[in-house]
Amino acid sequence: MNGKKRKLIPLGIFIFVVIISGWLGVWVDSFLSEQPKGNTLGMGIFLVLPLATAILIRLFTRDWHDFGVTFNFKTNVKWYVVAFAIYPIVTVITVAIAWMGGSVQLSGFDIGELVNLAVMAAIGGFIVNIFEEFSWRGYLAPKLIELKLNDWWIYIITGIVWALWHVAYYMVFLPDDVFHTLSREGYVLSSFIIMSAWSIMYVEIYRLTKSVWPCVILHVLEDAVPTVLITTSGMMTMTKGWDLFFNPTSGIITTILFIVVGLILRSVRIKKESISGQQAPRTFRLGHVNE
Repeated sequence: MNGKKRKLIPLGIFIFVVIISGWLGVWVDSFLSEQPKGNTLGMGIFLVLPLATAILIRLFTRDWHDFGVTFNFKTNVKWYVVAFAIYPIVTVITVAIAWMGGSVQLSGFDIGELVNLAVMAAIGGFIVNIFEEFSWRGYLAPKLIELKLNDWWIYIITGIVWALWHVAYYMVFLPDDVFHTLSREGYVLSSFIIMSAWSIMYVEIYRLTKSVWPCVILHVLEDAVPTVLITTSGMMTMTKGWDLFFNPTSGIITTILFIVVGLILRSVRIKKESISGQQAPRTFRLGHVNE
């Protein structure tokens, strides 16, 4: 068996487990009644199984070099700051534009309660996002990079696998009251585009720092700021047309902004690799590996 096949087999196993983990959780829940709402055994399986699989594969292959568990904080302070700032800044920009367009509606808005909700979301999200980010950026992305795939394939594959993992979450685990502007099916379809777009930022933050922790922070801020502001708290809504374009997590303009941020990070990383004498990719074409 050649080296590439040895790398593809564990990667394929990981992706397969990721895709079925949510549905395995749904199947387990079907046998259990009177579980706490939003905290079922099936949801635990859905969350834990991808990372557990990644760790087992790494134990079996004795391969920990790109796990990204070290903070590398001393040489990457600015990237931690960037990770902390991206979602709040994009949220301010998109909400401000929608506000100036007269499309923002407030309902029982309370800044103190909003801050409390954001803090609670950040605390809870930190634990959850350790499981997510050490799966996608701690295993999946590094192994795609190791295969020397073109950057765009890395972003797309990571985004698609990330979205496939969420299908059971959107279709079964999430309560009905979350779906205001889109149906469950709409969330599923849009997640493939949004998560592929987000993957550029997350993969590049990982590659710049060689650490998953800035990705965890980035994801925590997504849960704590735009998601709480628009989705969870219910204190702020946008009219339907404006929400399509300026929703701070899923709007079309918002997604374009995240792509731009990701491409800026990519250009910085390529320049950094060039200066340090590492080989940088030469092409944006999908059909070629980086040369």
